[in-house]
Amino acid sequence: MFKKDRNVTGIVLALIYCVVLFEILIDAPPGEAPNNPPWAYAMIPLGAVVITSLFDYVIKFDFFKKKKK
Repeated sequence: MFKKDRNVTGIVLALIYCVVLFEILIDAPPGEAPNNPPWAYAMIPLGAVVITSLFDYVIKFDFFKKKKK
C-alpha cells in the first residue's frame, strides 16, 4: 500500500541500540532481579523510533545503499 524506501543504516543502528539497552537494563548481580524504574524499559522503543526517524528524515545517509552511476 505505502511503499517508502527506508534507510537501512537507521534500522540497523536502531536494532543494535535495542539489544545493547536491553542488555544494560537486565544486568544485575547474580541472584538479584534488575531494579529499574518502569520508564526505563520504555526507552527501548522510543529510542528506536527516534533513531530511524533521524536517519529517514534528517541525516538521509545510507551506508548500505549505494547510488548507481
